[in-house]
Amino acid sequence: MTSEQYQLLLQDLVRLSGLSDPSGLLEHGRVKIGDIDAVLEHEPNYDPDLLQVRMRLGTLPDNAEDLTRAILEANYISGYGGECVFSLYPASDDVVITMKVRLLEALTAQELWQGISDVARHGGQMWQGILAASHTPMNAGPSGLHGTPHLPV
Repeated sequence: MTSEQYQLLLQDLVRLSGLSDPSGLLEHGRVKIGDIDAVLEHEPNYDPDLLQVRMRLGTLPDNAEDLTRAILEANYISGYGGECVFSLYPASDDVVITMKVRLLEALTAQELWQGISDVARHGGQMWQGILAASHTPMNAGPSGLHGTPHLPV
């Protein structure tokens, strides 16, 4: 997908989502999905058909060894076929889920928004499950780590 095609897709996404101020999405790839901040990154010089979406789920608390283990387990169990991974942004200890989307010419803004929204919702639920499980007796395994069907994006 060319840069021009990608910009048209973003403009369709703006119309679909009804953003009051589309400049964040159109100029910097920033959008809020529910309570989750997301950044859409398209670098056509690297791969014109790849979009990476990074979603900030929360901040890793201090003394979180059990949480880091649970995040790694989540990558293994619910990685959406390798298309999504949890990671930690070193400068802030923000827990991020990164999603890869293939930018096919037939991809619509509706399909893109649905796929991103589904991962944001499920990733947020997984993160909340990981946090909740870390506060349970004997650090029982995190809830919500069972795989979901592969998203059509």
